[in-house]
Amino acid sequence: MEAGKFLGFMITQRGVEANPEKCQAILQMKSPGCIKDVQRLAGRLTSLSRFLGASATKALPFFNLMKKGIAFEWTPACEEAFQHFKEILAAPPVLGKPRDGEPLYLYLAITSEALAAVLVREDGKAQQPVYFVSRALQGAELRYSKLEKLALALLTSSRRLKQYFQSHQVVVRTDQGIRQVLQKPDLVGRMMTWSIELSQYDIRYEPRQAIKAQAMADFLVEVTGDPGEDMGTRWKLHVDGASNQTYGGAGIILESPIGVVYEQSVRFEFPISNNQAEYEALIAGLILAAEVGARRLEICSDSQVVTSQVNGSYQAKDPLLQKYLEKVKGLSQKFEEVTVQHVPRERNTRADLLSKLASTKPGEGNRSLIQGMTREPAIALHITTLSSSWLDPITNFLEHGQIPGDEKDAAKLRREAAKYAVIQGQLFRKGLSQPLLKCLHPDQTDYVLREVHEGCCGHHIGGKALARKLIRAGYYWPSMMTDSKEFVKKCIKCQQNANFAKAPASELSLLTTSRPFA
Repeated sequence: MEAGKFLGFMITQRGVEANPEKCQAILQMKSPGCIKDVQRLAGRLTSLSRFLGASATKALPFFNLMKKGIAFEWTPACEEAFQHFKEILAAPPVLGKPRDGEPLYLYLAITSEALAAVLVREDGKAQQPVYFVSRALQGAELRYSKLEKLALALLTSSRRLKQYFQSHQVVVRTDQGIRQVLQKPDLVGRMMTWSIELSQYDIRYEPRQAIKAQAMADFLVEVTGDPGEDMGTRWKLHVDGASNQTYGGAGIILESPIGVVYEQSVRFEFPISNNQAEYEALIAGLILAAEVGARRLEICSDSQVVTSQVNGSYQAKDPLLQKYLEKVKGLSQKFEEVTVQHVPRERNTRADLLSKLASTKPGEGNRSLIQGMTREPAIALHITTLSSSWLDPITNFLEHGQIPGDEKDAAKLRREAAKYAVIQGQLFRKGLSQPLLKCLHPDQTDYVLREVHEGCCGHHIGGKALARKLIRAGYYWPSMMTDSKEFVKKCIKCQQNANFAKAPASELSLLTTSRPFA
């Protein structure tokens, strides 16, 4: 059989097509004249929603008409949306059928009142949509931030298209830092729940590429406008370093294309020169930009030496500055485009103020300002090497997306990785009601056990209490409960002063001896 009807859709060799009868039912409709007609139209559109990109976005005028307490009025916006759906259904797109094992690509789009997504398969250079997902935002969802709405769009897509997410690798193509948000170490509440739920699927993230299919281009234009507009936007980074006889500091200002500003003040707890402070500020700014998901970066600094060395105008002859320059070039490779320009100090006033603030006094809590402290230079050489351990698979997955070949092991690793976060190369375990816990290598656990049990903060407590105290101290490893009990058993002082029962197991009995000469 070359073609047939199944579950209300037409199945052909080309793929899944919309039922012509359902399309004609909408094409032959007149403009609704009452609420009943609008409800009938909404029901028919719902039955064809998988073929309609951003249907919830375009159908918002219909939804507003169906709200209680609102008088019926067919506005020009309603008529425009009605005609828009007729144009699409006059030549509906053909949805593709995925092949076993091939990756699928997901594009996300949001507006202030709705979210949308489209699942796509690629056959060579051609793209074919597989499923359109769209939903209107309700209640508190309308007040979500942009990144939270994108995460909700991904979660909604995974729930509606669960069969595709379970059987295929899904590549999310977006220019927003959704991956960084879902892997943030300070996730709480719903975002933590969403991150754990999404961890069961094989999801990768890529920057959005050129749109090849016309249906895809129309979908993105309808929801977000011209998809090429955001490609040219750049993040602006202002950095400045300062140093004095005792300390140094860095001021960082990162501004997103939509106007969100991140301010950071970093204090250096080591002797540092002025040029070193400028490089440290630049490196810290690049790390911050990478963490928030910036792709194109425009860097402004008032240091003539640093900007000229990075651009190649000056040669770095100092061996220390050469190492800093190599570090900057290595971090710059994480971005699609990085430009560094010298600006007068008058145009870098705020960053200069933040650097001096960090170098003169310790930071205090401030909601609008990120204040930190660095105890060693960015080019410090760590000679200590650690053997492979339980940390490596989780760290490699979070940083590089590496997964084992076995599907069961890969699914288990994705579930476990949702409980962890990597901050500047260090693995931390997240919790709902506790701060971040530093994950320790097996070679480091013995020292921590000794310090907590018998060191400066130790009172020779029991095994279970020792494990709980380790968590309060901010440490974690999987076998910490077992290791704590075994450590207490081997502690000599604990054994000598333990509350052992020294009484005999039974009462003493006198032994009578014969006295033949008595």
